[in-house]
Amino acid sequence: MRVPPVIGAQFHDFQNYSKVPYLHGGTDLRAPAGTPVFTPVAGTVTLSSYRIEASRSPLRFAYVRTPFRPGRENTSKYIEASITTTDGTVWYFRHLDAASIPAGVIDKAGRGIPLEAGEQLGTVVAWSEAVLPVTDKYDHVHLEIVGPDGMYRNPACLLESVPDRDTPVIHEIWAVPNEETTAFDGPDSRPVVSGDIDFVIGVTDTITGSPYRHSPYLVRAGLRRLNDTGTILIPMADVYRFDTLPIRGDRTQLATVIYRESVKTASGETLANGSGGPRYFLMTLTNGNPALGYKPEYSLRTRDLPDGAYALDVEVADLAGNTARKTFEFLIRNGR
Repeated sequence: MRVPPVIGAQFHDFQNYSKVPYLHGGTDLRAPAGTPVFTPVAGTVTLSSYRIEASRSPLRFAYVRTPFRPGRENTSKYIEASITTTDGTVWYFRHLDAASIPAGVIDKAGRGIPLEAGEQLGTVVAWSEAVLPVTDKYDHVHLEIVGPDGMYRNPACLLESVPDRDTPVIHEIWAVPNEETTAFDGPDSRPVVSGDIDFVIGVTDTITGSPYRHSPYLVRAGLRRLNDTGTILIPMADVYRFDTLPIRGDRTQLATVIYRESVKTASGETLANGSGGPRYFLMTLTNGNPALGYKPEYSLRTRDLPDGAYALDVEVADLAGNTARKTFEFLIRNGR
């Protein structure tokens, strides 16, 4: 594709097709079936047919690959070309039309003969489903980049930037007991909390000109005590910054630590949606940070703070720097 594509899903988006939670891991580049796909990098090429094995118990998301067989898999949506560069980085291009892969690429595949940057890998295969709110079939290439260290790298950071003026939206903020789903409530929209708690935000982002919804690239948060001096307890700092994913291997790792599947309140239940759309994301702000790492047992220990009124300040931003801010006030009452 030599024109700026429409991004259908970001690599840091939560997904839950078949109710299996996982991190997307790649960027979906939307383009009509038949659009040529070129490699932007040089390297050795491998062609595979694959299937996905995913389950909720045990939680698992894995690719099972077999060598590509020309002429025998022309109906499959699950054909992949991978390009390994000299530094060991692997670029995966998924959902190629099997019948479109050039004979020269097939001849070089698996033989250690490098492709040059700019060579055509094939064309986009026709998809069979839509992702709302768009009703057109979701024709796309899934581009995934894994560094020599095994870390997933954000393809959007390496591709030509897409003009974007849309600001992310923080729809709601909740406080919930650590690793539970029912939010605290209280008077005057200020919930009364106690014990070890998590903060969860309902958030979406869009890219100008595209209706698809994504999670934000950057999330920051800070904590203030609402006393006479407005004491800053935790300065604003990064919670998530998705240049890479904080995992290697199976993409179910941390999917329910970074993200929540649901939040319950007195008025009903809010569900995350990372599948057929319109997508909606629930992100946990208290399960770690880039320096500390991420664990479900991390939380805000309110017993370490005096009873009183507090404010959580939240910022979310996209890769273009468009930033949304929201403040959430709450009351701590531990009887201290």
